[in-house]
Amino acid sequence: MTGVILAFFLVLTGDPIAAQPAVLPACKEAAWNTIRISNEAIPAGPYKIFIITNRPYVPQAENQEYFPNGLAKSLTYIIAACDGDTWHFHFVSGFEEGMNAINDGRNILVFVEGHGKTLPMALDRAYQVQLRYNLSMVVFDWPSDNRNFKGSLDAISRCEGNFYTFLLQMKEYRRQKMNESQHLSILAHSMGNYFLNHSVERDDGLYLREVFVDNIIMNAPAIPSKGHGKAISQMAFQKRIYITSNKNDLVLRGAGVLASSRMLGNKVVGPMAKNAHYVNFSDVAGTEHSYYYGHQPFEHTLPAFYYFYHTSFQGYEVDFSDRNMFVPLKDNEGYAVTGTR
Repeated sequence: MTGVILAFFLVLTGDPIAAQPAVLPACKEAAWNTIRISNEAIPAGPYKIFIITNRPYVPQAENQEYFPNGLAKSLTYIIAACDGDTWHFHFVSGFEEGMNAINDGRNILVFVEGHGKTLPMALDRAYQVQLRYNLSMVVFDWPSDNRNFKGSLDAISRCEGNFYTFLLQMKEYRRQKMNESQHLSILAHSMGNYFLNHSVERDDGLYLREVFVDNIIMNAPAIPSKGHGKAISQMAFQKRIYITSNKNDLVLRGAGVLASSRMLGNKVVGPMAKNAHYVNFSDVAGTEHSYYYGHQPFEHTLPAFYYFYHTSFQGYEVDFSDRNMFVPLKDNEGYAVTGTR
């Protein structure tokens, strides 16, 4: 399937780079001063994102910081809709109402951000992904804007039960409400990957045994590399797992020092997970940690970036046979992304 998709890009454009969206952002960068709480009806249009947040809602917040970096007693469900200059937050009653608001027939991507993000930062990143890859987006937001690694680990341990429940809800929603032609995938970035590991441990093989997710993209995972294979091998609710790494990633090098452990997104330490595909960006991503949403110049000049992320985010299988983009690593350790065209 993916070979057909890539060929389709080439037939239309002659170059997979040219297939990348060339539109300017329709919305200003999300920030507290560009966000308004709305009582109006949720508007039509593609620029809507469903946010499920663990942060508390403070209506009279100073500096309009409606959702500060704390942990609420219950989840808040929001549809964030953009009209160009302003992001409007529309509260919805729960999971299903929020999903119905953004489920317009496009493929759906669940996004879990990493350490050090406010809610507007997570929203803005999700919007850039939506704009670049034309997806319906769901953001599982957690209080990650902490001073240190330990603070975020503590926050994850207090939110992971909500993420597990969310996965079970997604399982039922896909079965009951999504079209057979639609795909559902999960993008967990950096420390967001801890939520996947916690869910597998919490489930213990009870309810996450049936496949309902097409792709899990463990992007620059800031989880310990040692012993990762055992935990990831237990994941059984997806068709495919893609694990990306960059040995030069400065953010993960720092995280490794703080955690006294090599991070999986920096260095893959065996034994590896047999149910995962390992994708090494070390030769082409410099020292960067985030190179999936179109921010880095090399994302627009090297075709492998757009092809890999577009294909995996849309829920299709990545075709690693093109040696101009992917080179097999020795001992079946995955593929290196190349800088050739």
